[in-house]
Amino acid sequence: MEKHENLIILRNILYKCFVVGFILFIVAILLYLPCKCYVANVYLTSFRISPETYDNLWVGFGGLIKVILVFLFLVPGLAVHWVAYDWGKKHKDVEL
Repeated sequence: MEKHENLIILRNILYKCFVVGFILFIVAILLYLPCKCYVANVYLTSFRISPETYDNLWVGFGGLIKVILVFLFLVPGLAVHWVAYDWGKKHKDVEL
């Protein structure tokens, strides 16, 4: 019983980390879009980074965050859910 509860807790933590990360990623995109040109110009004057390079940095950031969210939180969460489900089927006295 204790092993199953630990698996459920781990699964819930991984799912919640994925959801929170996804929400923060959406908020970052929504904050980025309205002030994209202004911030790109600030980067151009302050650090001499062209707007195209700034856009490429954002695309790279978005890709990296998506990979981290999926492969660090969602895939292990699904795997733990699968193991907990199979363990619960073997031990019929435990509810999922």
